[in-house]
Amino acid sequence: MSSHKLTILTCWLITVLSGMTTSAAQTRAYPDKIRGYKVERTVVEVKKPAGQSNDGTTDSDVDSLIKLGEPKVAHMTPLGITFEVSIVVAPVKQSGHVDFLVFEDMNINGRSVDIDEYHHQFELPNKAPATLKSPLRIYIYLPSALLAAIGEWADSKEGWPITGRVYVFGKFKKSVFSFKRVVPVELNMTMRNPLKQK
Repeated sequence: MSSHKLTILTCWLITVLSGMTTSAAQTRAYPDKIRGYKVERTVVEVKKPAGQSNDGTTDSDVDSLIKLGEPKVAHMTPLGITFEVSIVVAPVKQSGHVDFLVFEDMNINGRSVDIDEYHHQFELPNKAPATLKSPLRIYIYLPSALLAAIGEWADSKEGWPITGRVYVFGKFKKSVFSFKRVVPVELNMTMRNPLKQK
């Protein structure tokens, strides 16, 4: 095969794989209800950053509703590390009151983690991103010897990839009506490595 054809084939594969990645969240099947809250992604419309049009909001915009901010080490034991991570909420077009957050299938730096439910109510911002007062506490279990495990994680990448899902439970206003809904938010981001020396 000529190098020209190989280049075209490579570009085509990259395009196809990129399309599969971006459409994964949109094609994911969610249950109809969770804990009595109806599941609906489109009940929330996230405002685009300044300079971008707010027209044509899509499902994927919802995935920018919740972001994790700067982490810091809160506690260390021979069994693991506890981090405190700020939660940043993007501004939305309508009003909404969040009752609590539930985290599912969370993976940090290649390791599966369990994150407790976040039971701190808050209002969705309308003008600018808001950092919640109470940080999220994340415990990472390190079954190997503490010094070896800390060294391995500290010497790893500058940023830790984070994937998973956040279910946002609350009451959201659409037009003049208020609805009890749960909004699934797909996380796919990178967090600064808090063990890395600056």
